[in-house]
Amino acid sequence: MKEAVNISVDNDVLEKFRIALQLNGETFDAATETLMRQYISKTFEQISQSYSPKSSARNYEAGYAAGTSAAREYYGKAIGRIPVWAVRPNQYNHKIIRAFFAAEELNGEATLPVMEQLCSDVNDPSMYVPTFRSNYAQMKLDGPKTHGKVFEDDGERVWIWSEVEDTLMQYKNEFYNGEEQK
Repeated sequence: MKEAVNISVDNDVLEKFRIALQLNGETFDAATETLMRQYISKTFEQISQSYSPKSSARNYEAGYAAGTSAAREYYGKAIGRIPVWAVRPNQYNHKIIRAFFAAEELNGEATLPVMEQLCSDVNDPSMYVPTFRSNYAQMKLDGPKTHGKVFEDDGERVWIWSEVEDTLMQYKNEFYNGEEQK
């Protein structure tokens, strides 16, 4: 069931939104619903953290212990970015996630050396990332100037951060479906 919604938006914001819709080839309704879903997901995630037994560890990691509201703003920001990365195969974030899934399929688990090797093959544009180390590092942190945390590692083995795992797995086939995709 669909329901019509009437909203008031600043003219400048609306004009830029319409331009963005044209650039992406999306409809107003579809884009608005996507934004609403992301807002709902982010809000529910924030609320659920206070009920989680791991919340005190997460709060410390995100900087809550220091009482900074800025830290909360960036916590789990990759959740909203993963759907965008999924449909943009030329972005480095997409390629690094693709390399993670490829490495996992090759060896049963992803390792940093294998991911780096996959991303260094200039003959495979679907995974080639000339600046792998710096981009991968950005995907291990949540903060104002990071891509958003997706991965954790122990210096060798790499795994998906538990906070984004459900979202990333929803889009896994967009990144890698086990077939050669060049």
